[in-house]
Amino acid sequence: MESILEIRNLNVSFFVKSKNKKLFILRDINLEIFKTQKIAIVGESASGKTTLANTIMLLNDKEYTYYSGFVKFYPIKNSCSCQKKFYEIITVNGKTQILDEKNMRHLRGNHISMVFQDPFSALNPVVSVGKQVEEVIKNHNYNLSKKDIYNKVIELFYKVKLPQPEHIYNKYPHQLSGGQIQRICIGIALANKPEILIADEPTTALDASLKDTIINLLTELVVEENSALILITHDINLIKNSVDYVFILYAGEIVEYASAKEIFENPKHPYTTLLLECSVDKTKKGKKLTTIPYDFPDLTDEEVFKKCIFFNRCPKKIKDCEFIKPNFYSFGQHKVKCILYENER
Repeated sequence: MESILEIRNLNVSFFVKSKNKKLFILRDINLEIFKTQKIAIVGESASGKTTLANTIMLLNDKEYTYYSGFVKFYPIKNSCSCQKKFYEIITVNGKTQILDEKNMRHLRGNHISMVFQDPFSALNPVVSVGKQVEEVIKNHNYNLSKKDIYNKVIELFYKVKLPQPEHIYNKYPHQLSGGQIQRICIGIALANKPEILIADEPTTALDASLKDTIINLLTELVVEENSALILITHDINLIKNSVDYVFILYAGEIVEYASAKEIFENPKHPYTTLLLECSVDKTKKGKKLTTIPYDFPDLTDEEVFKKCIFFNRCPKKIKDCEFIKPNFYSFGQHKVKCILYENER
């Protein structure tokens, strides 16, 4: 398979000015995404999911963010400017280097796009939605006429299944429903046929009845556009039939990854098991939901990284878990970071 995004040994920390400390958000993140692949990054709030997405897009606050490791993007489609074999978005050669803003603007929207968590704050409230989509197309297609751009907007609105696209074109965000706004945001993200679409909790602000509809729409469109999908969510059940591969992220560390089928049929990490047990599964009505006891680690204290990061909350912990940092144990393509599997490899 053709790789389009490679992340190796990535660490991201924020300087918290009020505490005069570093917050170690992401640690030793390794993943690779291939052409047209659909993956999910799953974890609770504060696990680092959005920080990972923002790191790929270089949207973290430059003044307070520190990186190590590297993130590389390998473009596939032909592009109008500065075509390269790969873009080093973040790399460390003696010191941290990040891609300059000119090249990053070229990547954003054109090669890598993002659907943000809150669709209402993603749009300008005083500009019609049609004009906002036009601007995204125009920024990466300088040779198109006004008529061509307008036609592309209408075509996009049809693709995301908005009723009466010509009528919606002139509407403002406050005149539309949450579901319609999210469809427009998906249309904006796919306007220039990016190789990678990142969807950060795309159903959070929507009614429960719309969640499956939006996820199905996303997966249909990325297949149609031959794009890869990075779907970020705290609801593991939401991605059950939508992705190829799943990465479980807890407190800034990937603790398990495998095919979606393996994760749902044979979860190995205690955290993954708990996520499944506290998720509402429509096929198991009447089942009592499990809650995960709250004792989240202090990510400013480097001592907590010397043991299993899930130690305080794990129902299966043993004595060694408090003193040994587990490695990944392999079961074919299924990887799990848990000392309980040390003798089962």
